[in-house]
Amino acid sequence: MRISQPNKLVGKIMDVKPGQDMAEVIIDVGDRPVYATITMGAAQAMDLHPGDEVFALFNSTDVSLIKHNKEERDYGV
Repeated sequence: MRISQPNKLVGKIMDVKPGQDMAEVIIDVGDRPVYATITMGAAQAMDLHPGDEVFALFNSTDVSLIKHNKEERDYGV
């Protein structure tokens, strides 16, 4: 399967927070962490642990917004 480059982030797992049905996976992709919510079954099947290298994949139908204060911006706006 081919995946377009803009839809893939490579990083290392910082933390896995298990819940009853879902797990939150925090991934270090560079300047900001990425948070992914997956099923507990998927987390267990992949045997996810801090330090594991993973790919975070996303598509255009799922969009997350982050609002920063002007002082926090580092992208020249």
